[in-house]
Amino acid sequence: MLAERVKEWVEEWKQEGRQESQLEAWQEGQEDGRQKEAAKLFMLLLKSKFGSVNQQIQDKVNAASPELIEKWTEQIFEATTPENLLNS
Repeated sequence: MLAERVKEWVEEWKQEGRQESQLEAWQEGQEDGRQKEAAKLFMLLLKSKFGSVNQQIQDKVNAASPELIEKWTEQIFEATTPENLLNS
């Protein structure tokens, strides 16, 4: 009886571990999607304001956190060049 209960506990523990892993993977996917969408929209703003932007700027935007992209977005109208904006 006790041995059966221990097996049940082990199975419950394994199931909980799988659920936590799935939740973590889902959260990481959500964050990645948020970052990619923020970068995409910000690149549209940059191109609209400054015309084409070089690969270095694109790489910097694509590597930035959503919070940093939000900061840049708030400052875009005062910026004179993309480089000044991304280095502020």
